[in-house]
Amino acid sequence: IRQSIADFFQRCGLHYKNVTLDKAWYSECSQEAIKRGYPMDAILPYMAFGVAMMSNAYGHLLDRATKIWLCLFTAVGICTEDLMMRAEHIVHVYRFNERFANYQPQGHPVMTALDELLREATCHYSSPVSNLIVTSALDFVSSNLLDNETKYMPISPQTPSYPEYSRMLSGATNAYGFFIFPSTLPLREYVQCMPDLAIVINYTNDILSYYKEEIEGESTNYLSLVAASRALTKQDALRELIEKTVQAHNNALEFLKPRPEAYNAYVAFFDGYIKFHTSFGRYKLEEIMSEKSSSL
Repeated sequence: IRQSIADFFQRCGLHYKNVTLDKAWYSECSQEAIKRGYPMDAILPYMAFGVAMMSNAYGHLLDRATKIWLCLFTAVGICTEDLMMRAEHIVHVYRFNERFANYQPQGHPVMTALDELLREATCHYSSPVSNLIVTSALDFVSSNLLDNETKYMPISPQTPSYPEYSRMLSGATNAYGFFIFPSTLPLREYVQCMPDLAIVINYTNDILSYYKEEIEGESTNYLSLVAASRALTKQDALRELIEKTVQAHNNALEFLKPRPEAYNAYVAFFDGYIKFHTSFGRYKLEEIMSEKSSSL
């Protein structure tokens, strides 16, 4: 695993280094959540995740209000994926999209927070970008329900595209892809590389979380599903994933190169997205990368 991840870093021109959490942003975003009346007992454990994502991957954005919103969007989203999928709360996740569409009160304060955040998308992005961000978030909610419904479903080799379908829903890639670019940047400057950005966003996370998930014995992650559906070893699936991700990254760079503002935003994002994965120990990368860091 160490060698595969080291190769990924090298091929993308990256250097591994540990990054500390931005305490000033953590304080400011937490205060904003308190001011909004969010249930901090539920959301605070996920705030570091939101801050790390925003301050590293999206630190290049200039609009402060958008960055705070993005942080809260991430923290509440991860809280939904984790806390709210527990047996005592899951009914509220099942009803979320219906209640959101019908403008009905949500049944849990975490879901209310997510509802409010999605309705604020239009404050930060114009249509159609705001539309795609919201539908991406709704798909993310549905993907958690899909995972719940298919928990023990055997993966068939006759449907090798299913893991891809499931992963694209769960990654909220339209949201996080559009977040890369300033809202003032015309859509036509970057929209053609969105499919490649979706691959980069999802697969980079899958590559860098693989070690953590392996030592925790997780068997329902994307790499495990791919390996099962195509009769591959997980190591072979990881190598394929790295190949696809590097190609998508290079595709995005090539397309964006003649468009300096979009190019610079993507380069800043990609560097920061890697730092996000090293910023607070969640992915345990320091355990496998410390020996390699000097040679990358």
